[in-house]
Amino acid sequence: MAERHCNILSVRLAAAALLLAALPAEAQTFQQMWMGRVARPPADNEEASVYWEDKWDARGKRFNAQGVSCAHRTEAFGTIFIVTNLENGKKIECPVQDRGPYAKGRVLDFSLGAAKKIGCDGLCRVTIRRAGYE
Repeated sequence: MAERHCNILSVRLAAAALLLAALPAEAQTFQQMWMGRVARPPADNEEASVYWEDKWDARGKRFNAQGVSCAHRTEAFGTIFIVTNLENGKKIECPVQDRGPYAKGRVLDFSLGAAKKIGCDGLCRVTIRRAGYE
């Protein structure tokens, strides 16, 4: 009886595995699976802001306002964005090193150093692409 029960269980597990393998995958990375959602696509003509408070970032490291970095809500730390300021056409490579922005309608928060390089004074309209996918 126990052997028959094991065979039925094995068949059910195999059927479940086949069913799961046939379903389309939603998440492409471990981070996306862990977070339970697929990260937002690259942004076109979105609003970005500048932040400079002397504080700790979401990684637990001291925030360097003069360095080139940005904050994004969902992208993995270390992801490098190619950000284009739509007002003047300047581009920078900006790594994600913090979480944010928390203001509605904004897609990125720049460190003060990144904002100076791209020519952003407070708020600006930007296009964002992941490095290698521009």
